[in-house]
Amino acid sequence: MMKIKAKFDTEEGLNFIQQYYINQGLKKFGDDGKDAVEKELRQMLLRDCFTPEFVRDMTASEQKKTQSAMMLVAEKQFKKTNKGCLVYQGDGTREWLLQEDTASPTALQEAITTTRVIDAHKGRDVLTMNMPNAFIQTYMPEAKEGEDRIYMKITGMMVQILIDMAPEYRKYVVLENRKRVIYVRVLRAIYGMLQSSLLFYNQF
Repeated sequence: MMKIKAKFDTEEGLNFIQQYYINQGLKKFGDDGKDAVEKELRQMLLRDCFTPEFVRDMTASEQKKTQSAMMLVAEKQFKKTNKGCLVYQGDGTREWLLQEDTASPTALQEAITTTRVIDAHKGRDVLTMNMPNAFIQTYMPEAKEGEDRIYMKITGMMVQILIDMAPEYRKYVVLENRKRVIYVRVLRAIYGMLQSSLLFYNQF
């Protein structure tokens, strides 16, 4: 998985940042990679982004719609530090989410590029702003009566890391195909959810 980051420096051109799945990231970055994963999970716990639940308390429909969590690890180009990013694999939710609930209010890339060209041509000063952790500051709406709640399952190496950080999660571990899984109910918009952008936008 690749992400392109432009520095707008004619000498250095474009930087390509490689993001690794957790297994690959830990092999490449070692303890620094693990620290990045732990920092990301700790932030999720502190912000109450999800809460563990027993599978027996979920409906069959909720179990079927549960999506996996994916942890990505990358190296920040400027600070030479590692960053973990927990992602909800939201592609699988397209079949039951309405388009009006997932429409992104963000500007088209073509529109942004056009205005940048005009700004550069006219020599304008441009101010940009980044809002850290924007999505996870946004609460998910409560499920109405008869609606399914949103769940995510944590698998692989993340299970042990999460248990080490929050031992109370241990009792929620279940085995699926001989692999440990923890089901969590999503309480805040997480990166990767198709509805995250619109939920964040609607706060203002």
